[in-house]
Amino acid sequence: MQKSILIISNEAGVRDMLANLFTEAGYRVSLAASGAEAAKILSNSAQDFVLCDLFLPDTSGVELKRRILRLSPKSRVIVLSSFTVIRSSDDVLRFGTSDFILDQRELLDLLEAAGEERAPIALPVTDEHLKKCLIETIDVLVGLLEINDPFFGGNSHITMEYARSVAEAMKLSEEMVDEIVVASLLHDIGRVGIRSEILVGKKEISEDEYKSVKSHCENGASILDSIDFPWKIKPIIVHHHERYDGKGYPGGLKGREIPLGARILSVVDAYAAMTSNRPYRKSLQKEEAIEELHKHVGTQFDPEVVEIFSRVVEQKFYYHGVGGKPRILLVDDEVDFLTLLKLRLVNEGFEVIVAEKASLALAQMEKARPDLVISDVVMPEMDGIAMYRKMLELPGGGETPLLFLSAKDETRMKVEALHLGAEDYLIKPVDLKELAARIRNIIRRDKRRKKGTEGEGSSQGVVGDLKNLGIPDIVQTLHLGLKTACVLLQAGRPEEGRIYFANGRISHCETGSLTGEEAFYRLLRLQEGPFVISHGQTTRKRTIDMDEMQLILEGFRRLDEEKKGTTRG
Repeated sequence: MQKSILIISNEAGVRDMLANLFTEAGYRVSLAASGAEAAKILSNSAQDFVLCDLFLPDTSGVELKRRILRLSPKSRVIVLSSFTVIRSSDDVLRFGTSDFILDQRELLDLLEAAGEERAPIALPVTDEHLKKCLIETIDVLVGLLEINDPFFGGNSHITMEYARSVAEAMKLSEEMVDEIVVASLLHDIGRVGIRSEILVGKKEISEDEYKSVKSHCENGASILDSIDFPWKIKPIIVHHHERYDGKGYPGGLKGREIPLGARILSVVDAYAAMTSNRPYRKSLQKEEAIEELHKHVGTQFDPEVVEIFSRVVEQKFYYHGVGGKPRILLVDDEVDFLTLLKLRLVNEGFEVIVAEKASLALAQMEKARPDLVISDVVMPEMDGIAMYRKMLELPGGGETPLLFLSAKDETRMKVEALHLGAEDYLIKPVDLKELAARIRNIIRRDKRRKKGTEGEGSSQGVVGDLKNLGIPDIVQTLHLGLKTACVLLQAGRPEEGRIYFANGRISHCETGSLTGEEAFYRLLRLQEGPFVISHGQTTRKRTIDMDEMQLILEGFRRLDEEKKGTTRG
């Protein structure tokens, strides 16, 4: 399991050196320049280790250690100092000599030894079966609350599936994945206190109504406050509407101050909303929703999360956001089975219509043709086979795939159904996960048959145009998020260039025959054109040491000088 560490120092060089050291050693690193920044981070995310400089601009390392241990008692706090200071400080030594690093070369060894001596951050859930049952129970109960909602039905489940996939793609620890899964299922539970006409009304809401909507984050956390979950889900629920630029709510957190789980949930929740119908608009196509996410990287969303989620959508969630939710008509006279199956399919991202007898199903098909019909065979008044014959007589009825699902296992009936053109004939009881997979395959084949096979493409990073997000904004975004990435500008054009970042600091820049600062100043001239941000890409070249802000200011100064010279000429 990946361990986390918070490094607190007011010296950028020290922070960068330690960040590189621990990142290469496999730690998940967060950075703070002051005690106040550290307190914000620790209030929203637990840290295995905290390395703290003895002298900070707003407090001392000794005092900050006391505060940290009150905020996060199970974190291992280590104060960094020189040997001369340690030798003369009785107050410091009261915390124990193992809390101080005397030699930088021994830093990793001592940290690992300290980790072996302490208990884990939280008591793990040891009974895997019990944990699975708890999560699935939450999933079912939340699903039942949403099942008959035409706009939010299945929203919490699919948001959870998106969030789980992103967390797993980021290779987060099992405990953190479970934390994000449970928080995603319960993230909108605070909506129970908001009037339904506000949530599903077509008119523009008032300022007071908007305040009521915004309150659902903190309301949800308050509802769950009395439940002693084995996961730290409250910060994720409270902060899932924060923005990466600090303009969100309720806390106005920005960048890495926002818990990672909340940053993930912010992206996937927005995508789930955009690809679902609302009373005031139709759902967006998958490509349109992904484009919207990319437009708002660095302002609303974490660029790295958007990049990973874009890949996840194309690899694992082909149907979600492709032409709206597929509509499925369920026909069965067993109401209990109908409800259970509807819950499962709604959670899988389908729009579900139910009919308890064949005549009602045929009437539904005349109003609006579904993408798939799932029908029982033995029903009162009219059996499923007779219904299918009448369905084939309807305009376009022969183009709608049908799947029989029956408790009657009779060869003659199976053969007749398949000869009529049914996609399959399954026997109850059926595994609902297997059924959902079969349904996805049937709809995929049907769409490809009608429209032809289309390539699904592949995500190659966060894409955009400099007209919408300029180079200074990109630099600030990646610096704020401590990202390691490569920004490719004007790909395939004569002025193509690359800017490399390591832990948020610009390390190398190149364009044409230029490298380093001169290359950056040349690229800073670009006001429009495509860019691609690819996270995780690194280079061994180190051609830039200047601080990012100084680099940008110097570049603007040069541009101003050039403009003045042109004007004089």
